[in-house]
Amino acid sequence: MTMTMMAGQDGREEVTVPAVLELGSAAQVRAHRAEIVQQVGRSGFVAIRGLFDRDSVRAKLRSVYGFANTAPRLPSAGVSPEAVQQNVVKWSIGGHSTTQSGLPRMMTTVYNPLFADDLHGLHGDFRKIIEIRDALADRDVLTDEKLAPDRWNGCRVQIYPAGGGFMGAHLDSRGVGNLPRSSGAFIQLLLLLTERGTDYHAGGAFVECEGKRIDSEAGTRSGDIVVYDGATVHGVSDIDPTLAFNAADLRGRAVALATIYDKQP
Repeated sequence: MTMTMMAGQDGREEVTVPAVLELGSAAQVRAHRAEIVQQVGRSGFVAIRGLFDRDSVRAKLRSVYGFANTAPRLPSAGVSPEAVQQNVVKWSIGGHSTTQSGLPRMMTTVYNPLFADDLHGLHGDFRKIIEIRDALADRDVLTDEKLAPDRWNGCRVQIYPAGGGFMGAHLDSRGVGNLPRSSGAFIQLLLLLTERGTDYHAGGAFVECEGKRIDSEAGTRSGDIVVYDGATVHGVSDIDPTLAFNAADLRGRAVALATIYDKQP
């Protein structure tokens, strides 16, 4: 694996790791689980290609953006867990209120549960994300009907809009029990719907490892999976900060996730 050095936006030494693992199915992910977890433990992340079709996920992104830009948007705070268990759009802006306390961010979340209408054609992709997630956890696939009555798969797309969308450096806390620690890594994953250089040009995901900031999306493209260690400091640096933010046209960096959530706070 080759590595190059550069200066990050905050002056921190930044490391680019242009390496992508090629796998074609969740079964192959399960077969290679130990080495994936080991690599994540060493570098904080690993990218996987071959599980999703680039053109397919990009085509579905148009529907997600259309919905995000036309549906009413719930506020960042004061929203009940029940309110997001349907097709809905929610702001996540700030850093001191309720769930955002201590985690500054600017993004929009498009919720698309598997028990709601498949508005964007993403349900098949979310099911595959869940299958890969549970392969990495070395357990049976936990679809909604197999979860406890107070749990659900929080299938969603997070949009970090051009004009400064970001998420501050943090450790994951929500869903800590979803993918237990194994071999020193608390495994999480996301599906890239967009790609740097095509949908946005500056910013993106990073992890911090051994005092260095690592660009965890170097060399990736739409349809790639990024597997990372939620117990390692990570975040999203400002997306295209030299552009003017336009709330009526939310575009930029978009990722799909499926985390097990509680139905009650």
